[in-house]
Amino acid sequence: MSEVEKAVDAFSEMNLGDARKLLGEDKEADPNASCKDIVITIGATVPTGFELTAADEVQEKLGSQSRISKDRGKIYFEIPVISLPQVHQLRSVDNLFVVVQEFKDYQFKETKEEALKDLEDLAKKLPWSDPLQVWKLNTSLKKKKTRQKKGNQQSNTKKQKMEGDVKGERTVKGFHEPLQNISGMASSEIQDPQKADEMVPPNEDERSDFKEEGASNGENASGDCKKSDMEGQVLKFRVTCNRAGDNHSFTSNEAARDFGGAVQDFFQWKADMTNFDVEVLLNIHNNEVVVGIALTEESLHRRNITHFGPTTLRSTLAYGMLRLCDPQPADIIIDPMCGTGAIPIEGAAEWPNCFHIAGDNNPQAVKRTANNISSLLKQIQSKESSSGSRPIDNIQWDICSLPLRTGSVDVIVTDMPFGKRIGSKKKNWDLYPACLMEMGRICRPRTGRAVLLTQDRKCFAKALSKMGHIWRKSHTIWVNVGGLHAAVYLLKRLEEKNEETKSKW
Repeated sequence: MSEVEKAVDAFSEMNLGDARKLLGEDKEADPNASCKDIVITIGATVPTGFELTAADEVQEKLGSQSRISKDRGKIYFEIPVISLPQVHQLRSVDNLFVVVQEFKDYQFKETKEEALKDLEDLAKKLPWSDPLQVWKLNTSLKKKKTRQKKGNQQSNTKKQKMEGDVKGERTVKGFHEPLQNISGMASSEIQDPQKADEMVPPNEDERSDFKEEGASNGENASGDCKKSDMEGQVLKFRVTCNRAGDNHSFTSNEAARDFGGAVQDFFQWKADMTNFDVEVLLNIHNNEVVVGIALTEESLHRRNITHFGPTTLRSTLAYGMLRLCDPQPADIIIDPMCGTGAIPIEGAAEWPNCFHIAGDNNPQAVKRTANNISSLLKQIQSKESSSGSRPIDNIQWDICSLPLRTGSVDVIVTDMPFGKRIGSKKKNWDLYPACLMEMGRICRPRTGRAVLLTQDRKCFAKALSKMGHIWRKSHTIWVNVGGLHAAVYLLKRLEEKNEETKSKW
């Protein structure tokens, strides 16, 4: 299992009780600490264009108002520190960090030397205390859950082995008493009914869990920013600078180097660019400066996918597209060009009261989707100790001739071929009109809607102009997909005007 999947699993099983317990332990260690009362500002990176969607999710699930940054792809919101586990369960965010301090109109000096010297001085003046407390809690929560999962894995393995032995004993002896004894023993051993994720196959292409040692250090580290309290905790760190704007006399690397040097001198931490415990973020957008501490090691956008294809869609972008179409209970949602199944898998995980169908004409893509669905169901089964079923299925079909009844689908959400890695822009001129026509046939008139992602905007606009009697464009969101400027279109299915339109289908 990849590092990001472990992180998502760990925090998805946490609750407020885990946070309260750890905060209580911190208070016992330091009677003067009031970590429970801390209100922190969280920064989140989200797919560009879906900032409002992410803000709506934060409001819905956390009850917090979000502020959208001038730097596209970022939102900020305030929460009590006790709600930290809930933040990691947000579906629309890629990365999370706790804000140390924000400067909305930072005045940089004109010369490079003076500007970099200001950044060095800034590192010594920042209020590091609360953010480091949050980083410590974040690391402790993950570390605690990882230990629990390992213990549960061993208990479940032992339980299965013992039940297998008992089954053999029952076959030979023909009485039930040993089974009752084993069941009682297993129940006393298992403290958490949720199983570990041993059934999910590991992805060798993902990075290994390089933070095992770092998490251990972080669990014992003090959150106080005073150098005297940080002595003896030799943490490894790095500074990452993200800079945008033309009015800076320095580069991102120079800012990270000098700011990082000041952080190292202040805390006496050890710099390590790869195997680090703490990642300090320095975000500069024109005159806006935000300093933060990362709470995620890797992006959360690959949380559901174990088998990747050439154009695998990010799960966070898939969630944004699904949320845009506002799924309702009992809706039938299809992705007719599913690729690796990122959209229907995200839909099944977040909207289990809808029925999701994934389809593609490529047999290899259908196979990858089936494997990803199987992995999702195993993860659900391990968490819920149940059958792990979800209303999702996949099939191989032709997008231009779908084996579905007319007007039988409520929502269509798909990532259309860009004409770069798959297909070509020339083929799109024939494919897009045929797709829109067939989607219009299966989609319910008046209530049906479609959310379509494409980078070939010119071809799509031309095809849509010919379908004015079927589709009406309701909304357009401009997004960045792997460096490509693409668009997400929300279409509404119109009511059929005359019988002539019906006869064409």
